[in-house]
Formats: sequence, C-alpha cells, structure tokens
Amino acid sequence: MGRRSSEKTIKHKLIYDKLCSDIVKGIYKPGERLPTENELAKTFNTSRPTIGRAMRDLQQKNLITRRQGQGTFVKQSTKHSNRTLGLLVHWQIRPVQTTSSTIFGIMVPELLKNASQFGYSLLLNDIPVGDDSDYVEAAETICKHLLSSSVAGVFFTPLELTKNNFLNKNIADRLKKAGIALVLLDRDLTDGYHRSEFDIVGINNEQSSLILTSHLIELGYRKIDFICGTVQTTAINDRYCGYRLALEGNQIQPEKSRLHQFDSRNLINKSDCPERTMMLDLVKSGATEAFVCVNDTTAADLINFFYSEGIKIPQDVRIVGFDDLPIDENLPVSLTTIRQNPSALAYEAVRTMLDRINHPDISARNIMLNTELIIRESCGSHLKITPDSAE
Repeated sequence: MGRRSSEKTIKHKLIYDKLCSDIVKGIYKPGERLPTENELAKTFNTSRPTIGRAMRDLQQKNLITRRQGQGTFVKQSTKHSNRTLGLLVHWQIRPVQTTSSTIFGIMVPELLKNASQFGYSLLLNDIPVGDDSDYVEAAETICKHLLSSSVAGVFFTPLELTKNNFLNKNIADRLKKAGIALVLLDRDLTDGYHRSEFDIVGINNEQSSLILTSHLIELGYRKIDFICGTVQTTAINDRYCGYRLALEGNQIQPEKSRLHQFDSRNLINKSDCPERTMMLDLVKSGATEAFVCVNDTTAADLINFFYSEGIKIPQDVRIVGFDDLPIDENLPVSLTTIRQNPSALAYEAVRTMLDRINHPDISARNIMLNTELIIRESCGSHLKITPDSAE
C-alpha cells in the first residue's frame, strides 16, 4: 500500500514537471487551452485523479486557470500588458563596418525575430562608440527611456568601461526596482568571483579559450601571446584564464609580458602607435610564434597590419580569433576561431526572459551554449610542427 502511494506521488510530480516545462518553453502559450484531464490521462498512461492533482498544483503556482464549461488555460501575464522588451546592448562597435562586425550585431535581429514569435516587440537601441563620458550618457538616456516605457524585460550587455564600473550595477538595480525582468548577455556585471543575482545567457568563455589555445600547443607552438583591449569584462577575463590554463596544462609558464592590452584599431589607424613596433619586433625576433586574440575584430586588425608590413600568416606567425564573424571572409587568410551560435543564443535569451517574466522569484541561472573550434589557415595547421623541431 505504501509503495503504491509512493509511485502515485512520483507520477504526479513527473506530470507536473512536464506540463510546467512545456508552459515555460512556450509549447503551451499564454491563453492557450490545455488538453482535458481525460486526454492527459491517456497521454501519460495514468489515472484521472493523478492528473487532477498535478493540475491543482499548476493552478496553485498561478500557471493555469480553469474556466467553468470551457476548460483549463495557460494563464496570461497581466503584469506587463504592452508585451514589449527592451535592449541595452552595445552592438554596432564600428560605424564604418556593418553590424555583423560584432557578435551582438548578428544576435539583435535574431532577438527581434524570436521575441516576435512569442508575441513580444523589441525596442531597438544602440550605444554609439565614444569615450567613457559619451558611453555613460548614452546608456543613462536609454535606461531612462526603457524605465518610462514600462517594458516587461530588458536584455543587457554590461558596458565596457575603463572606469565607473559601478554604472552597470546601478542600471541593473534601477531596472530591478521598477519590476522589470533582466537577462544579461555574454557577461556578468562585475568580476567573475562575485556572481550577480541576474540570469546570464552566453558561452563558457574559459573552456572555449582553453580549447583554442590548446590547439596551437598541439600544433607545436609554445611562445603564445594573448591580445585584448584595455577594458576588462568577465567574458574577457574568462578568455584570458582559459588561455593561461591551456599553457599551465602543458607545462608552459604564463608570462605577464605575453599579455598585450591595447586598442588593435591603432595598428591600422595610427602610424606612431608604439604597439606597431612591439608587434613587429616580437615576430621578427621569434619571441612570439602565435597570438590568441580576444575576438575576431582584434585578429582581423592584427592580420591586416602584418600583411601591410610584409609578414606572412601563418608562415611567419600564427593568429587565432574568437566569435567566427562574417568579416573573416574578407581577410587575406582564413581565420581559425571559436564559433558562437548567435541564433541559438538569441533563442535561449528570449526563452530565459519569458521564464523570468513569468517566474520572477526563481534563482539566477547561467545558460551556457556550446561553441565549436573552426580550424582554418591562420593557425598553421597545415604547417604542423613537432616540439623537437620547434627548438
């Protein structure tokens, strides 16, 4: 008797979990009629009382509503009647290029498409490039606009600031206080050791960078440098950590001198940029065999600079990037990189947002999607060497 009761409890919970998951995923949309208890009993091969218990629990959780003589329906969210989502993302970094020059430039149209499929509109905003003061002013203006528009939720990519990093937390706190759901894209608000209270949708940057750097080591290269900008975010820090882990895992001591932090655009735009001389000296002296770049735009700048100076890739130096952006197609050599899936990221971001809107009290989550190592010419894979021949 006790065992039979236990089985009923397990069955009832499994049914509840399945229906709850289907509602959250949008398989049953807000306002949609659910199958009858008899139909569900046949689907789950169980008794109607067991189905009834699962349905009562769903009703207590405010997920469904029962209408006399009509059936059971997924409950509509009454909190946000305008069904509008906001965007606080810096997604057009270089005005002279297309939006596809950043991963967010590809993601935004996908966010728009997925939000629309779930019955939401998306307010498009972009923070123009400039110095910190312009950056902060634009972000503040957009934040105020989103608050006054009473959007249901906001997709937020924490700003890349050389100072005043408190602004990211300030923006998040203001949105939270207004009852607006928040989903962070790609990175957290502060350093990775102090997890914020908000959902994050992105990739495992550390693991991806470890795989990318390990690929160069497997090809026989050991003098590997890392290049990023002067601004640090949790995503950039994680990519650098992955690079270091790959070196340490192969008994290569990470050296501070192999970390280069500067704006790679200066290699192209400024003839008096001191980094130009440094990069050339590193390659010509043999001090550096390969560069791991924090993203594809940095890798593209490096490749174009070296080609303008007569340095061949991968014969003279190896370069790898991160993101797999369409700009890679215009480079003089095809770029080895880590591929993110912007369509999948956008879908998961929207799904996470709707889940957060409907269930504001659930714990913060890290939604991490898989990446893929894309091997092309720039890493020198066709020139593979052995550790002995590298000495």
